[in-house]
Amino acid sequence: MKEELINAIKEDFEAKGYTLEVSVIEDPIVSNNAIEEGSIEANFIQHQAYMDNFNEENSGDLVPAGDSIYYTCFGLYSNKLKSVDEIGEGMKIGIPRDPTNRSRALRFLAAEGLITLKDGFEEYSQLEIEENKFNLELAEVDSESIPTILDDLDAGVCYPIAMQEAGLDPESALAYDPTEVGKEYGILIAVKEENKDAQWAKDLQESMGGEAAGAVIEDHLGSAAVHCSKY
Repeated sequence: MKEELINAIKEDFEAKGYTLEVSVIEDPIVSNNAIEEGSIEANFIQHQAYMDNFNEENSGDLVPAGDSIYYTCFGLYSNKLKSVDEIGEGMKIGIPRDPTNRSRALRFLAAEGLITLKDGFEEYSQLEIEENKFNLELAEVDSESIPTILDDLDAGVCYPIAMQEAGLDPESALAYDPTEVGKEYGILIAVKEENKDAQWAKDLQESMGGEAAGAVIEDHLGSAAVHCSKY
């Protein structure tokens, strides 16, 4: 979907006097490093918390070009269960291994009453689980791979876009995390700090906020995502 989204705004953006080339880089760290090195000018793959973590761990200087373009709530997906109520003793739940999305997934599981987290933390790991109600096995894996290994899990927490890109139904979740959490993790256009006020960055932000981008998001993710034109 991401490549289609960029292609959808290509005409509008290039009408402003630019040439837009699309590079597909699956690994977000490689993509962020490409911005730092100057081989690409921007990417569209992450939320603010992920960007902050990348900057801290890699001495990066990435910043958002503007407000988030869309947000999507984490979904709890399963090929074996029909509802959250079916989750029981010792089941295996896949969660993202990167710190920011792992923390979000744990907050989601806590909101569903499956675990209890200790108070006083901004970011959570499994060390901050106070109670694991069903003694769940929480398997930390790459977020993008969770849809492809659902048969080996009882359930998995991932983004609807990961389901869509794996050829699965992004609207088939047993549950979604709360909308206010989704907004907190809106997807941004990332650029180097030196380019945050560049006219091309402002124009790219404007094009991504337009109707063409919104239509692609709605077509691919349906009710599982909300474009910025609607918030």
